[in-house]
Amino acid sequence: MENPEALRWIDNIPPEQWTMAYSQGRRWGHMTTNVSESINAVLKGTRNLPITALVQSTYYRLGVLYAERGQQHQASLASGRVYTDDCMDKIKCEVGKSNTHQVMQFDRNHYSFMVHETVNPREVRPIGHFEVNLQRKWCDCGKFQAIHVSCSHAIAACSYARQNYLVLLSDVYKVVNVFNIYKEEFPPIPNEGYWPTYEGETLYHNPQMRRIKKGRPNSTRIRPEMDVKEKVPRKYGLCRLTGHT
Repeated sequence: MENPEALRWIDNIPPEQWTMAYSQGRRWGHMTTNVSESINAVLKGTRNLPITALVQSTYYRLGVLYAERGQQHQASLASGRVYTDDCMDKIKCEVGKSNTHQVMQFDRNHYSFMVHETVNPREVRPIGHFEVNLQRKWCDCGKFQAIHVSCSHAIAACSYARQNYLVLLSDVYKVVNVFNIYKEEFPPIPNEGYWPTYEGETLYHNPQMRRIKKGRPNSTRIRPEMDVKEKVPRKYGLCRLTGHT
């Protein structure tokens, strides 16, 4: 460890606040980088705008996004779909894996099972066996608890017990609940001539914080070790040697 002080600092942070393994399902499979990248994908191109244009662009982009998503999920509701397409695509993939599992029942109430994999899952881990408890919505693989969607082992246990694995899905993935998020609408901003008269303090910008117009703006991104490039001696075109001009 090159920096033991940094290691001690990290150890003082509870692991459930920054690791997926100890999140106990509160992250729903999302890491901080995934969330930030999702925001960047929606608001791409606005971060370098002036503050007024940035707020205006964010408002317009979200207004259009909510209208599009609301219309999309309203159509899904009208077609009779219960769960979102992303959720069902995930379930379809897990069902395909479950067909290769071997299941053993360990109680008469069809709650506790041992599931053995017979095919390499291609999930950066070897073939294994896992305990599944349908009543507690638990699987030793951890995927069931992390994203609240039935993993292949839980689906195999449900199929063995002739139970519907869809009842184990969280209500968060239901179309009606997703639609409740996007049913809210952003009202259009009227022309400034219709705005009420402003009564309050007048704010002025700090001229010392004005960006230099010429040249490329300086990057404030914190660069990790992977961005540091080692200096390589220059090789010349004819002899491909170094150390001379």
